[in-house]
Amino acid sequence: MRRPTTSTRTRKQQCRAPRTPCRTATDVVARFAQGAKTVVIDAPPEQILELHDLEGTGTLRITGSTPHHQTKSRAIVVTDAAQVQLKGHTRCFAYTIAIIEAFDDTEVEARNKSIVYAVDRAKVRATDESTIHAYDQVTVHAEGHTTVHATDNSRILLHDNAHAIAQRGVTIHGPARTNTRIRQ
Repeated sequence: MRRPTTSTRTRKQQCRAPRTPCRTATDVVARFAQGAKTVVIDAPPEQILELHDLEGTGTLRITGSTPHHQTKSRAIVVTDAAQVQLKGHTRCFAYTIAIIEAFDDTEVEARNKSIVYAVDRAKVRATDESTIHAYDQVTVHAEGHTTVHATDNSRILLHDNAHAIAQRGVTIHGPARTNTRIRQ
């Protein structure tokens, strides 16, 4: 019987996590070309990465290791039908029909028909017809025709025609707080 050429330990390491974070757009494209399913980006704040036509390639995970008020960090702009995961101390502007998964202390400004899944202590400012799903201790400022689905200890501030569907325990303030439905 023939022995496998790769040990079980090596195979688990290869499948477990992506390699070091990418710092340039060229690195991201090359990593996806090598067959990666997830690519982590951790570029310096002074560097602008423009990523185009990455459809069907995998998941981009963007990390921010320094609080943005301590650096001159630029924000991340996500447009069209892009889907992005953010964690750490990052800021993001989402437009069109972008889908954002925000973790830790991220800040997201959602516009148009973008969708945000916010977890931990993320902060979201939403307008137009955005849809926000808030979990844990997320803070949401919603206006326009935004819909907020909230659970846990989330805090929501409603303006204009924004409305919320919330579980008990969610704090809701603002002039449009009567636009709230309690989820059973």
